[in-house]
Amino acid sequence: MHRNPVTEILVCAFIALICMVFFIQAWSLPPGTFEPLGSGPVPLATAAIVIICCLVIIVSRARTLFRGVGLGHQFKNEFTGRSPYGPLVTLGLTVVYVTALDLNVASFGIITFVFLAILIAALENFKPKVFIPALIVAAIVSFGVEYMFTNVFVIDLPA
Repeated sequence: MHRNPVTEILVCAFIALICMVFFIQAWSLPPGTFEPLGSGPVPLATAAIVIICCLVIIVSRARTLFRGVGLGHQFKNEFTGRSPYGPLVTLGLTVVYVTALDLNVASFGIITFVFLAILIAALENFKPKVFIPALIVAAIVSFGVEYMFTNVFVIDLPA
């Protein structure tokens, strides 16, 4: 697999920025009335963990970038000869996924399972050896998240 440090740095910086906004917004959430911790600790901890992970990746990839063949060469490799297939499939599937959730086509778990299974397979160019692992990961994540949100956190998900 060819790694693109410029893209990894930019994507991680963007994700860290978004998480910083969530962190700032979660800081001002009021204390909970039903649960002992309130609504703030989970988004605060999640945002902090994601920001820390992004910073680790940024530092690691920056070190690789500056120890390598140079920034100009990395930019050339980054932006030439690549197909937009993966990002376009991701964008299209995400729009279909959000629309299906909004229209209540099926349960959250089923819609998320289909979305993840197709997305994982598409990002691996629909290689036959990827289908079974994609289905397993999609099932565990989609139905696991549905169970956790509905039974543990007692949050209503889109039906």
